Amino acid sequence: MDDSCAVCADTLEWVAYGPCGHREVCSTCIVRLRFICDDYRCCLCKSELKTIFITKALGDYTKVINDFSAFPVDPIEGQVSSYWYHEGTQAYFDDLDHYKMIKAMCRLSCTVCDKKDEQRNGGSKKRAEFKNIEQLKSHLFNRHRLLNCSLCLEGRKVFMCEQKLYTREQLDKHIKTGDSVVDGTESERGGFTGHPMCEFCQNPFYGENELYLHMSTEHFTCHICQRRHPGQYEYYRNYDDMEIHFSREHHLCEDEACRAKKFVVFATQSELKKNKIL
Repeated sequence: MDDSCAVCADTLEWVAYGPCGHREVCSTCIVRLRFICDDYRCCLCKSELKTIFITKALGDYTKVINDFSAFPVDPIEGQVSSYWYHEGTQAYFDDLDHYKMIKAMCRLSCTVCDKKDEQRNGGSKKRAEFKNIEQLKSHLFNRHRLLNCSLCLEGRKVFMCEQKLYTREQLDKHIKTGDSVVDGTESERGGFTGHPMCEFCQNPFYGENELYLHMSTEHFTCHICQRRHPGQYEYYRNYDDMEIHFSREHHLCEDEACRAKKFVVFATQSELKKNKIL
């Protein structure tokens, strides 16, 4: 694995590292973390890396920067001495072409127009940049009638140029079942079968973690059932629905004051009687 990225496992062609000296992660993974996730830590030792250096991965012959303090304190975008500086990731490059490639990946541009321009210009890439995602989304729909999945934009931590584009029909299929032409075959989707849906609100969420957070904060679960069956979650739309469950399956105190307090329910009849005595 010495010649593979420790994060994505792809061949380590370009390496990014900071003062900690760990040179096991590729430039794409490091830049994605810094630019998309706002995570400026080393993937291995978790130390904060204000500045990183990106160079060709050559094993024992990889260029080594030992003193990062030698770099300018307040550099500007572009060429700085014999290096090139990318402000969005606070990264120095010793290769102009790789700097341009990473800079292009971080730019908000239309991939449809980029491909057309590249074909017209014989392979040269002249990417028009948009000020923000909303402006790009407007261009994609008005010019190409294509859409991004808003859930993927929020939850899928990739470069904008890696986000998938859908027609309206494809987007509906993507959200519901994940079987659109764009998402690919079952193996290519990696188990993705659509975004999970809240059965009560009928709103989709990016993944199971986001759905769980929604269900835990917006809907209700029975604490008695959870104690009896750890790991099993039965959700109820609102407290009224759960109170019906309390009455049917457990021992709900029918006293008016207790009903007003809510959640005054017991697992056994003896516990309910004890509550009435108190």
